[in-house]
Amino acid sequence: MVAKKCGAPPSRPGGSTRPDCKAAVRVETRARSQHYADSNARRVRVLNINALMGVLVCLTFAVLGFWSGPGAHPIQVVNVCTGMIFACVPWLHRFGELVAPLTFIFTAYAAVVVTCWHVGTGGGMQYYLITTASLVVLQLGIERIGLAALLATLGAALVIMLQFLVPRTTGLEPPWAMTMSFVITTLSACAMVVVTVWYAMRDTQRAEAGMEAEYERSEALLVNMLPTSVAERLKEPERDVIADRYDEASVLFADMVGFTERASTTAPCDLVKFLDRLYGAFDELVDRHGLEKIKVSGDSYMVVSGVPRPRPHHVQALADFALDMVATAAELKDPHGLSVPLRIGFATGPVVAGVVGSRRFFYDVWGDAVNVAARMESTDSVGQIQVPEDVYERLKDEFVLQERGRIEVKGKGLMRTWYLTGRRPAPRDEGDLAVETPRTTHGATV
Repeated sequence: MVAKKCGAPPSRPGGSTRPDCKAAVRVETRARSQHYADSNARRVRVLNINALMGVLVCLTFAVLGFWSGPGAHPIQVVNVCTGMIFACVPWLHRFGELVAPLTFIFTAYAAVVVTCWHVGTGGGMQYYLITTASLVVLQLGIERIGLAALLATLGAALVIMLQFLVPRTTGLEPPWAMTMSFVITTLSACAMVVVTVWYAMRDTQRAEAGMEAEYERSEALLVNMLPTSVAERLKEPERDVIADRYDEASVLFADMVGFTERASTTAPCDLVKFLDRLYGAFDELVDRHGLEKIKVSGDSYMVVSGVPRPRPHHVQALADFALDMVATAAELKDPHGLSVPLRIGFATGPVVAGVVGSRRFFYDVWGDAVNVAARMESTDSVGQIQVPEDVYERLKDEFVLQERGRIEVKGKGLMRTWYLTGRRPAPRDEGDLAVETPRTTHGATV
């Protein structure tokens, strides 16, 4: 689901279903920049469309004027000059955001007033004032609504003035020309409004689709920072604190042995690539086993089972994950071609989980089980998975464990611990009592 929302591919083919968040961030940044660029250019495109349609209308009336007799020649000059100014509108954008739209609007107003004053209002030319006034917001933008309202009011005032001061016809053009002018004006004015609004709505729809895609990517990134259920609760406005208690959960810590020495002898780029490959493989295992990664700190990797979604077999699930984790690490090599030994420890018990921090907030888990798991890892032997006695009791029927004995654990005193070494094979049938050699996750003892 997350990969679908984010629009980013899985981090590795055939692996985790979670998206590659770094790729998603790059895509989101490009999409956001493109969206802002489109937003700034949208008004320019709308105005250019209006100017192009204005040129076509002026040419149409200029041709009509040649058939109207010599008395209409001055109006032909007005139409030609107006068309030339409209044709220059796309070029005027370079001189500022307002130069081109104001030139178009005032030229249209002036041309309509002059034409109506000479030939009359019977040709319907005054309708262009209403058309221009209705499109002025799209041309200037919502942030200039005051100026747009002023220009629209001016257009309406000019229409009213022409209606009362200018007769329907002055006799400069024949009746058939006035009728043709009315038809052309009505059709072209409607076409200009429909085409402009359609284009603006199409651009708006594209912008909304882009914003929706960015929202989905942001949601996917949030889900990769927090568990899905926790992320949904975090967005609830009435919720101030997210904190939950879990009576049963399991916690695992894994540490890369000799990380400090590796870091000091490895180029930064190679080190980061290696850690990305290693932790990416672990992330895939987390998703595969239905667990939750809590955090990564340097070479320490923390995972919980049974949080935030409780599950009855959380200990077994974490044991399976730990064995697969060792097997995965055994297949990887560091930039020097050396193996990647791990120390892994986990424990079980009640924990408290919640979201803390206001900036770079994070989801974390606290409790005695966390402390014991950390001690199991820090006192572990290289290449082993160490667990305390209560975990041993819950795993001994399904997994192979080797007793280590009693060890001194800070804050706990002496604790009896075991090494988790493999899974017990499932019996073929109830009557099969044959003893088989326990399976391990790889060829050597973990």
